[in-house]
Amino acid sequence: MKHSLMKIIAHRGDSTHHAENTPASWSAGYSKGAHAVEADIRFLRDGTGICSHDPTLKRLFDRPERVEGLSIPELQGMGIGPEHVGLFADVLRFAEAGRPIVLDLKDESPRALELIWEDIQAHVSVPRRHNVIVGCHSRKTVAFFAAKRQVTILALMPNANDGASFFAEGATIIRLWESDVTDQRIRDLKALGGDVWVTTGSGETDRRTGDTNGESLRFLSEARIDGVLVNDVALSKSLLEGLK
Repeated sequence: MKHSLMKIIAHRGDSTHHAENTPASWSAGYSKGAHAVEADIRFLRDGTGICSHDPTLKRLFDRPERVEGLSIPELQGMGIGPEHVGLFADVLRFAEAGRPIVLDLKDESPRALELIWEDIQAHVSVPRRHNVIVGCHSRKTVAFFAAKRQVTILALMPNANDGASFFAEGATIIRLWESDVTDQRIRDLKALGGDVWVTTGSGETDRRTGDTNGESLRFLSEARIDGVLVNDVALSKSLLEGLK
């Protein structure tokens, strides 16, 4: 069986070995061979973009506060600095340096979309904006960024059967969950002309989101998947090299 050469996308950075969504995790992801790093984008009360998967501080810091209700000084007062929660501006600097980044937009309200675009314009020059891969959960968000004609659009579809409609709005990459991968679905999506990426783990697997193993990567490679979002970049790279 011939295996595809899948790109490795560091899920929240090299998050097995570093605090997720931080400059250290992103830098480690690239240094270990990731094609791109992923970051989750939310906004503080004052409009500052930060990289946080969860809407609250509970899981990472055992605090009840919601991210959207806080400011940078308040986070600093809790002992939470950029080494614990990265800034949106931090990850955008990698795109300006020529490195692909994937943004999982956790807030797709009209205000948030405008703030995201303003920050991209402020930190990434026009020739480098294709390195910004904007992960959109709705067709309306895809249409918003497609109209800018400067960034790459990743469809984070809520329904695995919605690929054609997201492509029609302007997405060029489709993300599936590992449990949603079937031969027919991949054939149908690839017929649209874009790439198909998969987030490993979660769903019907017995693994955390982003965790993987040799059996999983073999299955995805044989399915002709173009990219995988994983937590452990070095492990994934080693396992993929073993499939050659």
